[in-house]
Amino acid sequence: MAVVEVDNVTKIFPARRGARDLRGRGGLGDWIRGTKTGTVTALQNISLTVEAGESLGIIGRNGSGKSTLLSIIAGVTLPTSGQVTVHGRVASLLELGAGFHPMLTGRENVYLNAGLLGMRHEQVDEVFDRIVEFSGIGEFIDHPIDTYSSGMYVRIGFSIAVHTNPDVFLADEVLSVGDEEFQRKCRQKIGELREQKKTIIFVSHDLGIVNSLCERVVLLDRGRMLHRDTVQKTISFYLRQVGRDRGVHTFTEGAIDAVQCDGRISLFYKQEEVTASHGINMFLESLGQTHLSTSAEWEVTERTPNACTARGVMTRLPIALIWSLSLQNQTLRWSIALEALREINLDIITIMFHWPIAYDHWHYGRLSGKFQEINPSDTTINIAAVAADVMPNRSTVMPMTAVFPEEQSLLPPLITSFEQTRYPFAFFWANSDYMTYCRLLFADAHLIGQDRLFTPGRHELITLEVSLWNDRDSAKEQVTRLRNELRSILNADRALTHGPFSAYLEEGRLRLAYQEQEFTSFLHFYASMLVQQLWNDSHNLHWISARSDGQRIEAVGESRRFPFQQLWEVEKAEAGFAIRIWLDVREAFDVQEYHASIVLLPAYASWKTDHEEGEFTPFDPQKDTWIHLNKTYAPGKRAEAWGPNLPVIALEATTDDILFRMTPINTKLEEKARVLQALRTSSAGPIHFEPGRHLYFSGKINIAPPRT
Repeated sequence: MAVVEVDNVTKIFPARRGARDLRGRGGLGDWIRGTKTGTVTALQNISLTVEAGESLGIIGRNGSGKSTLLSIIAGVTLPTSGQVTVHGRVASLLELGAGFHPMLTGRENVYLNAGLLGMRHEQVDEVFDRIVEFSGIGEFIDHPIDTYSSGMYVRIGFSIAVHTNPDVFLADEVLSVGDEEFQRKCRQKIGELREQKKTIIFVSHDLGIVNSLCERVVLLDRGRMLHRDTVQKTISFYLRQVGRDRGVHTFTEGAIDAVQCDGRISLFYKQEEVTASHGINMFLESLGQTHLSTSAEWEVTERTPNACTARGVMTRLPIALIWSLSLQNQTLRWSIALEALREINLDIITIMFHWPIAYDHWHYGRLSGKFQEINPSDTTINIAAVAADVMPNRSTVMPMTAVFPEEQSLLPPLITSFEQTRYPFAFFWANSDYMTYCRLLFADAHLIGQDRLFTPGRHELITLEVSLWNDRDSAKEQVTRLRNELRSILNADRALTHGPFSAYLEEGRLRLAYQEQEFTSFLHFYASMLVQQLWNDSHNLHWISARSDGQRIEAVGESRRFPFQQLWEVEKAEAGFAIRIWLDVREAFDVQEYHASIVLLPAYASWKTDHEEGEFTPFDPQKDTWIHLNKTYAPGKRAEAWGPNLPVIALEATTDDILFRMTPINTKLEEKARVLQALRTSSAGPIHFEPGRHLYFSGKINIAPPRT
């Protein structure tokens, strides 16, 4: 049975002006003439029912209409339109001191206030001692109530209300006043009322109390009621809107809700939150400092039901961010511009998407993979897939990436893409640290040269789209189509496919896959030289060219620091790929040692060299360097690794002229990968290279099916 029925209630107040605003519109002249000059709609078409014994929470930002709704239910004020019906005795605690006479004592006010709530004098006599005991007022009960503190006011008011045996108990922020002990007693008493099947309607900003005390929660936003299925969904949706009114806008299209809240975007699909708690935001790096969009001063300058434009002025940079957001056809479209208030240099622009842990598979271009688990030992971001610079022709290719949830999840597949501008944006995927516990998608641009300089005025940065697919199979078909469109371009100069094996050479790293599942990680196959105590990794070279004829890839990378180039040759082999790396040396120089390494997924469990074999050990959080796991460093030709449901990988040196020491390695915890390395050292001084061409490494990567 419904004990409270609110039917299409609207409450409109006349706009009030201060006492000094006597001139002009709305001033004294308009008041004398009876001219209506403005109104404020506190509630708009609110309908709800509260069943007997139900505990209902009402939440929302300041000014959303919570207290007004409670006052109408209590009968303190009347609605402008609509109707409220309440069955039974109502006890309300809406405002400190409401119903108290300041010149009377606490004792006299107990009888006065209880009488206003419908109790006879004899009934108050029966519960008076309990009222005083619960309130903790003690000897102050016979003092004038105008000597009471705010805490004493709420103590006596709450105590009266809960001892009047109400059928409906209304409370507005009462548990936020008073000391911790009294708040505990209040929560306990409300629990007792619930057990007695009393109906409770409760307004509070304390979401923890609302979550624990209320069976159902409604959210008010600018006088409108927003519906969510559960308490947790309602609270989560509200939390994403907590900010200053001028910097917050909620917009909707179909089953999608989006919230722009002071530089953070949150997405909801069929009331399920699609983004993780940190939502979608961005940051800028300048002079070694990071500047978050959430630290800017935001104002929503344009609002519509399905779109908005917001401007955020950075607090420590002479920059304003301008976001244009809209929802259409199950897609969030987000255009980002930057307004430089004066000339400034930027080093990095990063857009960061936080997706829930339920998303477990990623796709990027022709690559795909499964996210690793996030463990308590993960204290930093862990790169799960790095896909920078896989689009060689940025003027014709639209970067796209996708992520899919677990099979049982209610979350939709997501496809994210961006339209190219002059700035070199690229995607990569990562796992967050354990405390943040989510998947991360970055779209970032590392700026060099003239791109770093932003002159005064507006600069268009990037337009992104996030499409939410309600059908997993349709989303997979879309991803496959886009991947196929990319394949012809990618295969043109950097990719080889050889039966179940595939290789892709990206800027000094060779990514490898078996049956379209990538088994390399982090740095993939790469090379590095120790020169003058500085490691020169191949992926840090300046890669000049790459070409492929379908059987073989050739690429040239030039050192930015030392006088050499690397020439990579990758070609199909019987059970994988053959690799040769050459050095073209312009001036003589010395190398302390160098290596060629293949970096594998952390699920690889076992290793073997020509001389010994063993297990990959757990990653050591105390170690900040890579750890060699073998004990014998005699020259050898081969190292291999295998793990559950993973292909067997062997790194093999094929030249007799150069002696390599084959070694298995654990990376640092934050990099979290296994390594097979062909290491060339020198026991008789440095390795010397004269001008000319020299063979750096010749070998094979052999790939075999997983061991059963």
